[in-house]
Amino acid sequence: MITVGRAFRWTEAYSVHIAHLDQQHQGLFATVDDLNEAMAAGKGNDALDPILQRLFDYALTHFAAEESLMEEHDFPGLSAHRAQHEMFRQKVAAFLADHKAGKHGVPVTLMLFMQNWLHEHVQHTDQQYSGFLNARGVR
Repeated sequence: MITVGRAFRWTEAYSVHIAHLDQQHQGLFATVDDLNEAMAAGKGNDALDPILQRLFDYALTHFAAEESLMEEHDFPGLSAHRAQHEMFRQKVAAFLADHKAGKHGVPVTLMLFMQNWLHEHVQHTDQQYSGFLNARGVR
């Protein structure tokens, strides 16, 4: 699971073909890479506060941007997508609470969660709105 160098590479497979959303997704990849590097260096716990803050900030700005576009263009999957975003926010809050409580293994469980999120949500779920919004001229 922990590798040297970039663990998560942005590829075209993750692109939603909307420039500012792709840039935000790339920032999420960088955050996960930073966590991976900290864990590889044995400093996963030390990195959690700034990593979790970046994930909170990402959720605030990126989810609002996605949901705004979906709402503006009447994307039929908005409510389900919004529910996934809320689950992400709750999970990140739970990771923060576990970290503050001194629970062991938080960096590893966070990494596993983020691996799944990048694969399932960014690469698959986000693709559901991609074609819909692209067909309406959103790039």
